[in-house]
Amino acid sequence: MEQKKKKQEDVLVVRDEKTGEISVVAGLDARGYPKRAQAKAEHSQEFLRFDRHGDAIDNFMRNFYRQCKEPTRFGFYRVAADTVEALLPVIRDLLKDPVANADLLAPHKVDTSAYQQAEEQQTTEEAKKENAETETEEQQAAEEVKRENTETEAEEQQAAEEAKRENAETETEEQQVAEEVKKENAETEAEGQQVAEEVKRENAETEAEGQQVAEEAKRENTEENNVEQKTDEKMEEMKQKNQEQQPQAAETQTAQGQQPAQEGQAQAKPEKPNLIADSDVDWKELEQFGVKRENLSEKDMKALMNYGKTRLVTVEPVLGGERYELQARLSLQKAEDGKLKLTPHFVRHEPRLDVPYNGYTFTDEDKQALKQTGNLGKLVNVADTKTGEMRLAYVSIDRLTNEIVDVPTNKVRIPNRIGLTELSKAEQEILRAGLALPKEVTLKGGRKFEAMLQVNADKRDVEFVPEHLWQGQSQRHGNGQEKKQKSPEAPDATGQQQKEDGNQENGQRRNRSWTNEDGSIRPIGKWKDDKFTEQQKADYVAGKVVVLANAKDDKGQPCTKYLKFDREKGRPLTYSENPDLAQTVAPSNESRTQLAVNNEGKTNEATRHVKEPLQQGQTAPKDDTQKQQQEKPKKSKGMKVS
Repeated sequence: MEQKKKKQEDVLVVRDEKTGEISVVAGLDARGYPKRAQAKAEHSQEFLRFDRHGDAIDNFMRNFYRQCKEPTRFGFYRVAADTVEALLPVIRDLLKDPVANADLLAPHKVDTSAYQQAEEQQTTEEAKKENAETETEEQQAAEEVKRENTETEAEEQQAAEEAKRENAETETEEQQVAEEVKKENAETEAEGQQVAEEVKRENAETEAEGQQVAEEAKRENTEENNVEQKTDEKMEEMKQKNQEQQPQAAETQTAQGQQPAQEGQAQAKPEKPNLIADSDVDWKELEQFGVKRENLSEKDMKALMNYGKTRLVTVEPVLGGERYELQARLSLQKAEDGKLKLTPHFVRHEPRLDVPYNGYTFTDEDKQALKQTGNLGKLVNVADTKTGEMRLAYVSIDRLTNEIVDVPTNKVRIPNRIGLTELSKAEQEILRAGLALPKEVTLKGGRKFEAMLQVNADKRDVEFVPEHLWQGQSQRHGNGQEKKQKSPEAPDATGQQQKEDGNQENGQRRNRSWTNEDGSIRPIGKWKDDKFTEQQKADYVAGKVVVLANAKDDKGQPCTKYLKFDREKGRPLTYSENPDLAQTVAPSNESRTQLAVNNEGKTNEATRHVKEPLQQGQTAPKDDTQKQQQEKPKKSKGMKVS
């Protein structure tokens, strides 16, 4: 019996023309790139095999050219499967000079020109088809626009006719309103005389109070001068005492010889020890990332040994059997078993702000703040990665790696001074709340500059926000502010506010200053009936808008108002609309009609004859009594007889 022929199979050898690497094809990955395997017997099961007389290789090449974005980067050679391990070194040597060895390589080289031409032809046909479809869609869109324009013209003509008719009706109503206004003005004039008398009486009372306040201020100033005088006397006494002690100290120093100098050297401040002992670190783990200890700078070593992060270094991790060069920052972290573990923080293309971070979801405002300055600008609750417990923390972006980091509030110390510049308690509270603080800073060398201070979670300290970030933000905000500013309400822009923020309960006089001696905004705890939360207190001293949810209009009805400190006038003012918005924004629907009628004296047709002030959200009669008032027929003015 004739012996069965052994199945003849080939494998593909691929050469990366960019790197020169040669290996056996094991398939295609998700991107269409060849999967590669070493030409060794233990890897033979991974090889992609082809029947020498079949068309499987043709299908492979078609798929390769259809999926791969860089097909010309790779060259393919056909080799018998049972000889690939022996022939691969030979082919590798021949490919060192492919031109000279073209004849030897020709029996093995796979001609890919036909596949390339087929793919290019298909791409051209698809593009041609897409262009035809686009032209059809554009023609259809043009026809729709033409039809819409025709309909719009007809609507505009109809609207013009309606407007003409409405204008005629409006003129008639205006004449009627003019008569009513004339009568109301006569009544208002009488009321104005009465109000003038009341104002005159109040001014007299205010003048008397002013004299009393002046006397109190004079008495307080006298007491302050006495205290200052006593303090100066005490300082002079201490100065004289020190001068008397100096000769004695000099004699003692002379008697002891060089001992004071030696003691001075011994008392020099010792270097702060590292939080991590050298013996607790597995330095071989560092070498696994391709980083040697001796190549790290002194600054990087200091940061690493104190649970901080190094600057960007080049690491060479092994992934999938291959070594890659990547940029990363390194840190040491304690694992659950208490051992130190080296953690690389690889550079990311951008921070992941669209997914929740440790239980907190970023809002659009949060994303904007993090992208502009790198800091969230407020305190939020995030989950501890080890315990899962929610904690109040600062959140920032590592500007070197784009990694999101957080630090608990109790791990950050707010300093009393920056350089030679003292920070007031109010300014410290602004920083403690995570807000940005603009401040002129004087360094120890005497150099002064404008800076933006803010807590940075990555640095675990107060930082100088990079100048190009906060200056660009200020310019953008400034341009928006110049477009549209809201006018403060007249009643709240007067001296009535001097007693409305709890000044009297603090025992302060009515004409107190709204700022501290250093020019910063003095904090307040309330405004009329609105008691501030800690966040509202921080927003106010930072010059931000505070929403007054318990405000009332001129008729005593609840409404929504906005409070903000005015730098030019040096005092807080209230607004009916948010003054920080760049565009004109009307009051909320719940307060629009109410403020127009109660504060501005305007008329609402649905409540024209209602006698009581409108309440929040009211745009129509609220009960049967008001409905009867509204529906009561008007008195006829009669007909004029000539």
